[in-house]
Amino acid sequence: MEEAVLEPTGITAREYQRKIAETALTGNTLVVLPTGLGKTIIALLVAVKRLSLFPASKVLVLAPTRPLVLQHFRFFKEHVSNGIETVVLTGEVAPETRAVRFENSRLVFATPEVIRNDVSEGRYRLNSICLVVFDEAHRCVREYAYTEVAGEYKRAASNPLIMGLTASPSARKTRIDEICEKLAITNVETRTESDEDVTAYVKEVSLNWVQVALPQAYRQISRVLRDALDERVGKLRMMHQLPSGVPPSKRILLELAEKLRDRIRRGGPRMLYGAVVLQAQAMSLMHAVEVLETQGVHSLIRSLSRLNLADSKSARGLSKDPRILEAQRLSQALGDSEHPKLKRLRDLVAEDLRTNKAAKIIVFTQFRDTVETVVSGLNRLDGVSAVRFVGQATRSDEDLGLSQSEQTQILERFRGGLYNVLVTTSIGEEGLHVPDVDHVIFYEAVPSEIRMIQRRGRTGRTRAGKMTVLIAEGTIDEAYYWTSRRKEQQMHRLLEAAKHKGVRPAKKKTTLLDYS
Repeated sequence: MEEAVLEPTGITAREYQRKIAETALTGNTLVVLPTGLGKTIIALLVAVKRLSLFPASKVLVLAPTRPLVLQHFRFFKEHVSNGIETVVLTGEVAPETRAVRFENSRLVFATPEVIRNDVSEGRYRLNSICLVVFDEAHRCVREYAYTEVAGEYKRAASNPLIMGLTASPSARKTRIDEICEKLAITNVETRTESDEDVTAYVKEVSLNWVQVALPQAYRQISRVLRDALDERVGKLRMMHQLPSGVPPSKRILLELAEKLRDRIRRGGPRMLYGAVVLQAQAMSLMHAVEVLETQGVHSLIRSLSRLNLADSKSARGLSKDPRILEAQRLSQALGDSEHPKLKRLRDLVAEDLRTNKAAKIIVFTQFRDTVETVVSGLNRLDGVSAVRFVGQATRSDEDLGLSQSEQTQILERFRGGLYNVLVTTSIGEEGLHVPDVDHVIFYEAVPSEIRMIQRRGRTGRTRAGKMTVLIAEGTIDEAYYWTSRRKEQQMHRLLEAAKHKGVRPAKKKTTLLDYS
């Protein structure tokens, strides 16, 4: 393999990027930067230096989705000199071919599942890797493929170095600790929009939250569903499975499900099976209330109709509950009634396009059922070309997934202006580079600080942008909005503590200015 002096080309690194890269060369580093501040440039600086220091080694760049892998591949290909051999490894390439391409390349881009599977099958080893970049490193928890690749790399590599990139690791100390443990992190480098060395590069993003009132007919249906929910919660309390006086939440019910399954595995009493049914029904009813109040009757009708098709005892029993039947009747009686959010959304989009005909807008929604409703509702407007952008899974004949090539094509057309509104679920949150998005609209609030930060980061990259959260008054939307705000503040406090506590002094200063 030819030894060549490498250097990044065609970029001018900012001072904070160079400082962070310097730190990353001294030990395994978690880099936490707001979206749009150039985490990939930092990875490039470190990768080029490592390839220069270890001419016989490779750099592996991992990302959770193929479109994001391809995005990194194109960026590195453009900015690494000397025609270094670069390859993308995906499941679409035959395993034997992947093995050959891995061995013959120095810059490897892949999803973690491909690397994990190839290594477990013995197609190649990671001992020749001098740097692994884990993009969207907040995923490196529990059993996600990142954790297995990291474990194998730490065991195999002779000159290991790990770099994790994320805009939002977590607001939970235990999760940040888990990420750092899985990646053997010794350094934490974090910046916010208010830090002195990044403020000059931050574009203003105005934050707005718009409240809409629920129609009386919606509140009537909600009361019917909540009555059925209260009955299940009351029975679980009588069985001493839920505490009295504590309002139920999804988290509490999910924790209860785990406890019940554990007790049944250990031979618990038969009455626990009844508790399992009640817990599952309570979860379904809580979901139905949320869907109605935050999405609309059409989504509720689709959600409740699935109960009749489900195989579980809990779903079949719930589908026969008179209150479920009443909720279905009341919903169907509303006919073409739409959630007031949809009208408010049309107003926002129409106003954007009145003031800027070239505006690009992304609308995020929690539920795939809502994506089609929103696309259809927006495309009624003159000048709007809205497109559906969802994941690969096909759920029904009416809810088809998009292949990776279809996803890539849609993004290219959105970047090029053929579409001006992208309506998406969580698939659009992480890392995808769509410059010059003018407005990001949340169709509903989300309780996750990670998702709030990821979504907000789609705008304000190259020019000022807007973020708007639509909130149905008196619903879970309000609680979710304030929860995400509180968690984001907590996350920054934890990261600052980790940064000052966890950084270990470098044994040797490595200078990025010198690539020789």
